Amino acid sequence: MLENIPNFKEFTHKQALNIGLDALRIVSERQLRRIGVRIVIDDILIFQYLMDGKNEDNYLKGKENVVKETNQSSMYVFEHKEEYSHLLNDVRYCVNGGAIPIIIEHQVRGSISISGMTQELDHSLALEVLLNSYNQSNS
Repeated sequence: MLENIPNFKEFTHKQALNIGLDALRIVSERQLRRIGVRIVIDDILIFQYLMDGKNEDNYLKGKENVVKETNQSSMYVFEHKEEYSHLLNDVRYCVNGGAIPIIIEHQVRGSISISGMTQELDHSLALEVLLNSYNQSNS
């Protein structure tokens, strides 16, 4: 893994809830565009919320599938798309920033996906809320 993604010792459903709520709080405080947030662990949907005006989650699922397929963030895959060309024209994948692996004890066990802003903002918000949770659980 080439990115600075936290490695959790454990990851609970309550953490997923708090991460999702943290993302929504940040969007509200910073007056960012409306988003959708999706958190999956071990193929179980733990948290999903679509803000008012968001009525589909295809991008969230597509970004999640990129993480699941590659064990990398969807931004990393976007930036190295020549290495992942087989994903580019497959409707199951959304090769745009915004999904980050959730790593538990050095294994990718899930992902957080955010969609609705630019891919750079989606990515940075997902990473920010993951790091917030990691820092809280290790303090």
